[in-house]
Amino acid sequence: MANYVVVLSANEDEKDILIANLFEAGTTGISETEEPDGQWVLRASFDTKEAASGFGVEVEVDDTDWVTISHLVWKSRLVGEHFFFTPSWSEEPTPPGRWRIHYQDGAACGSGEHPSTRQCLVAIEEYLTPGMRMLDLGCGAGLLSLGAKMLGAGFIVGVDVETDSCHLTRDLSGVPVVQGMPDCLAGEKFDLVAANISATVLVNFADEIIRAAKPGGRVVLAGFGVEEANLVKQVFGLGTLSERTEGEWSCVVLDLPLN
Repeated sequence: MANYVVVLSANEDEKDILIANLFEAGTTGISETEEPDGQWVLRASFDTKEAASGFGVEVEVDDTDWVTISHLVWKSRLVGEHFFFTPSWSEEPTPPGRWRIHYQDGAACGSGEHPSTRQCLVAIEEYLTPGMRMLDLGCGAGLLSLGAKMLGAGFIVGVDVETDSCHLTRDLSGVPVVQGMPDCLAGEKFDLVAANISATVLVNFADEIIRAAKPGGRVVLAGFGVEEANLVKQVFGLGTLSERTEGEWSCVVLDLPLN
C-alpha cells in the first residue's frame, strides 16, 4: 500500500513539538535528517492523503516502509551506571543491574534519544543521593523525573510550559507536575535542580533557577550547544563541578555556596 509523505523543516527547538503533532495526526513513521545549518528535515508517512494534507505542504506518494525505518532510528543504549534506554517495541533483555526506561517515541520533547537528556540523567545519577528533593525544569516526557525516582529521590516535582509534556511526565513517573515557567514555584527549595532547556531560557531565568536551589545545592543545566556553555556558566556565576559533552551538546553541573 502506498504511503503519503510530507517533508517538513524545523529548528532544534521546534523539532520535538512538530514530531508530537505528527504522531497526534496519525503518522506511521518519521525519519529525521540534520542539515548543516542546524535545521532538521522530517519525512513523515501517513496511511491516507487526507491526514498528510493537514500540514499544509505538498504530499508525496512513496512505497517505502517508514515504520521499519522509524524503528531503526531508535537504538537501545546504556546510560550512566544504572539505566538501559530502549524502544518500547524492543525485545532485548535488560542487562543485569540496569533499570529499563523506554524511549518516549512521539513525545512532545525529551524522548531520550537526544544527547542532552542522557547527559542530564548521568549528572543526576552522579549528584543525587536518596532522599533528596529534585526540581525537573522542562520535564518533557518525564525521563529525568523517572530516573531520579529510581535513584531514590525523596520528592520530585516537574515543570513545563507544554500541556502534553505535563501529562507525559505525570503518566510516566507519577510525580507532581506544574505547568508554567521556571519561576512558577517561588519559595520552594530543592537539593538538586535539573533544567534541560534552551540556552535562551536558561539565561533569561538564571536568577529564578538559582533561587530554587538550596544553599549548597546543585544545578544541572543542559539543552545547549558546546559553543553556548561559557555564556551559560558566566550568567549563572556559580562554581562548576563538572562539564560533559556529547557531540555538539553540553551539560554543566554548578555548585551553590552554603551561604
